[in-house]
Amino acid sequence: MPRFYFHLRDDAGLVRDPEGSELPDLDAARAEALADARSLVAEWLRMGQVVDGRRFEIADEAGQVLAVIPLRDVLKLPEE
Repeated sequence: MPRFYFHLRDDAGLVRDPEGSELPDLDAARAEALADARSLVAEWLRMGQVVDGRRFEIADEAGQVLAVIPLRDVLKLPEE
């Protein structure tokens, strides 16, 4: 089973996921990133922190970024 890493990037830099998670495929990795993003966003909003600009970078074992999940994507914002 492939291992995916969920690095967290913002304007200040990159926080690397040193362990990663074994998941069946990239779709499962995206689902896990969205679930983790919901938890992080809820915590940051409670603490009054800025969410915009932060994102997960899903990488494979070679370090190649396979997908980017902006954390603001988990927020339900009014349509413009």
